[in-house]
Amino acid sequence: MSFYYPLGLLGLIGIPVIVFIYIIKSKYTEQTVSSTYLWELSEKFLKRRKPISKLTGIVSLLLQLFAVLIVSVSIAHPVFTVPDSANDVYIILDGSASMNMQAGGVTRFAAAQKRVNRIIDKAREGSSYSLVLAGDTAQVVFEGVTDKEQAKVFVSALSAGWTASDCASAMTMAQEYFDANRSAVMYLVTDKPYEVNDALTLIDVSGGENNIAFADYDYEPADGGLCGTGHVISYARDEVVTVEMWIADERQGAAERVAQTQVLAVKGQPTPFSLPSSHTQFARLELRIAASDAMAEDNLVVMYDREKAQVRRVLLVRNAEDIKDETDDSAYLRFAMAAAGKAEVDVTDSETYAAQGAQGYGMYVFNGYTPDELPQNASVWLIDAIDGADEKTGVSYRDHFTPRDQEGPGSYVVPEYTRDTTALAAMLTKDLVRRPIAVRTYAQYSAARTFTPVLTVNGEDHIVFAGLNKNSDRQVVFGFRIKDSDFGFRDDFLILVHNLMEYSFPSVLGQTDYVCGDTMAVNVVPGCEGIVLTSPSGKSTTLDTIGNDVCEVALHETGTYTLAVKRQGSNDTEIVSAFASVPESESRSDAGGAMLLSGEREFAYSDGFYDKLIVFFIAIAVLLLADWGVYCYEQYQLR
Repeated sequence: MSFYYPLGLLGLIGIPVIVFIYIIKSKYTEQTVSSTYLWELSEKFLKRRKPISKLTGIVSLLLQLFAVLIVSVSIAHPVFTVPDSANDVYIILDGSASMNMQAGGVTRFAAAQKRVNRIIDKAREGSSYSLVLAGDTAQVVFEGVTDKEQAKVFVSALSAGWTASDCASAMTMAQEYFDANRSAVMYLVTDKPYEVNDALTLIDVSGGENNIAFADYDYEPADGGLCGTGHVISYARDEVVTVEMWIADERQGAAERVAQTQVLAVKGQPTPFSLPSSHTQFARLELRIAASDAMAEDNLVVMYDREKAQVRRVLLVRNAEDIKDETDDSAYLRFAMAAAGKAEVDVTDSETYAAQGAQGYGMYVFNGYTPDELPQNASVWLIDAIDGADEKTGVSYRDHFTPRDQEGPGSYVVPEYTRDTTALAAMLTKDLVRRPIAVRTYAQYSAARTFTPVLTVNGEDHIVFAGLNKNSDRQVVFGFRIKDSDFGFRDDFLILVHNLMEYSFPSVLGQTDYVCGDTMAVNVVPGCEGIVLTSPSGKSTTLDTIGNDVCEVALHETGTYTLAVKRQGSNDTEIVSAFASVPESESRSDAGGAMLLSGEREFAYSDGFYDKLIVFFIAIAVLLLADWGVYCYEQYQLR
């Protein structure tokens, strides 16, 4: 026997206290009688009961001592262990999006909860129960619970998510548990056809429901209007599917149906559809499957008007000395920013800029020249910046590194692209081929930790990085000149310039279509005072925009997310929307595979744990009632 709360045994101190009170208690009792005759008469009857009278005090003392003993033990919560009498039940419950499919108004997840409760009910008394939910992440919901009703309460509070989950991480946790306890009974409750071995029992809650979903979708201009395109797929059987296109414009909140078509979707095969319309503009475009199937959430996809082209005005400031020496390499930058960045690029030299300055540009590029002061309320690119920049850059020049000046035959370095997984790093390196480049010389900087690297040398020197300067403006730093590398001849050069231009001229969202489980990158645009995110379920969250240029939002719900953006000096709130769809693998619900536990069960049963306190409560009640009875008997029968 062991105790959950051993400090409860401190209540046993009450036993010597009661004994002490019993010893010092006065035995004298004053009684008033009506007459001597009546007293003598009653004494005749009491003489026969005096032996009992002598015992009543001791009986009451013993009852009180036993009551204190049992109350103390109850508070300590004893647990009795019976060897080889029960099981350790370990359950992996699939909480992925496909578990929201319905049959007869009951979701697969609800059916799974019933099966889990049935497992718990049928388990031997004294068994322990552990459950891992494989939803958005694999998490232990409860472990080692011995109370069946408590375990079922935990199970009833669970719900399925809307992301994809293959249960692999949950199986890793299950393997660790099984390695530590080879008597455990392991269950996997899911709707996917996983392959399992004898150590794991698969419980399949799929019911053969048919689900229809979009395999892909888009829109494009066609014949003076817009045409919705894509494929639908019916997963369980052939089905005639009606696909509709609905459009809402800027003035109209509710969408109206503008096109409709029917296609014969052959089981398991993507079937194309086309929905031409006469509409040329829209604020929101919806594609709908007009059918009742197992999951309504993947019958709707929403697209928002792609960001209209911004007026991107760029001032490129060239080093006057480079122009004189005919070593200026600004042509690479000008061409790349105009082509890949879709910008209007004006060019001036460093002497003219230092004397006259310039205003009205959204971005300033300083190539081989560092101004005395940075422009404000605009993005800044510093290329091969050296001493002279004001402290607001957040970057301090240390030295130039040239490999041919070092020991060894190498005359160049090969920088590496960052492996950071942040949203900003992903934005800056999007679509890069990541082919090696050669750099002859580069500047070494001490930069604030808030900057995100793009290219590094030896994982230490950041030679291309981006972040906020101390004016809270977006800043990109190149530690090398294009002429000092072969980067200008690489395909990654145009791609990187495009990404950096998207970063330097930010819209709130770089894209508006996502899949549940994605991370949405929200740009903190210039002059932003705050951003409030509202999820499809209506939950509002204020994003942390202070000191950040990009906020990351994990998408765990399907539907429309709304961003309310407040800018400085404006009374209006900008509303930006994005849509998160159900993962295609979850609409399909057949992503199986092998879920195998290594090893075999070595013991049929484990130790049973019994911690029911009802017996102690009954014993306490009986002792208190008995003590009360003795007290009443002493007071009213022995006098």
